[in-house]
Amino acid sequence: LVVGTDLEAFAPRFFERYLWNQEAMFLADTGARDIIYLGKAPSRSASTSPSGKQAQVLPCATEDLPEVIAVLRALVKGQPITASHVCDIAVSDLQVLADKFKAAKYSVVTWAAGALAYAQAELTVQQLSEMIKDLNNQNTRSSGLPLAGKEGDQTANQVCGWTTGYPARTRFSSGFPEYDPFLNDTKLLLANGEADALVWVQAFNSKSVPPETTLPTIVVARSGMVFSKEPEVFIPVGTPGIDHAGHAYRMDNVVAIRLKKLRDSGLPSTADVLNAIEQAL
Repeated sequence: LVVGTDLEAFAPRFFERYLWNQEAMFLADTGARDIIYLGKAPSRSASTSPSGKQAQVLPCATEDLPEVIAVLRALVKGQPITASHVCDIAVSDLQVLADKFKAAKYSVVTWAAGALAYAQAELTVQQLSEMIKDLNNQNTRSSGLPLAGKEGDQTANQVCGWTTGYPARTRFSSGFPEYDPFLNDTKLLLANGEADALVWVQAFNSKSVPPETTLPTIVVARSGMVFSKEPEVFIPVGTPGIDHAGHAYRMDNVVAIRLKKLRDSGLPSTADVLNAIEQAL
């Protein structure tokens, strides 16, 4: 089950590496696996099996996912639902999905938290996690596979963890690390006028531009980034694993992958630029 995520756009080789492989624990043919999208439909055809079996899609708006998943979890637990539809999805279709979960020898629910772009999306993730626990209490096996880490966010969290003891959204203005994921939210700080400058660091995705703001903006980012509003300072940097060596943590946070330099672009690393700025202060 893929929840609220265009999986092929997020992880183009996901199906090739994890679904349409040669061997499986409970299937003679991996092409017999059932792929169901809840919310967003796939943008391409990677979810179609080698034998031509297409993914099932139960479409709904992203902001409707909390209600849909709450009903799905209730059905998994055997609770009666009197409504015939929830957010344009027939409850009977969700019942079929719940029955598939219960009959499966091993089901997997996957999502990318960054794709759940609505307020309090963490409650949706909690519902999914509780549903997976419910399934494991019903004589079947189920796992959750959250996806993240495309642009160094997992690695940044790891670095924050081993240097401060806290994950990201930690401030140091008091002379020591203060972790508060709400008060240190960049969007909130900008919206409330609590910041007087913005430093934007993005060495991976040239399309991930800083939010437009009236604040002085310093961008340390991948070469080729195009802005609708030019920042006060733009310093192009290389990408780890392409322009310079480095390391990145896998999305399961277990393995640190060594990244080798593949070309000589002449661009500095993000670390070089930030260290130079620090020395100049």
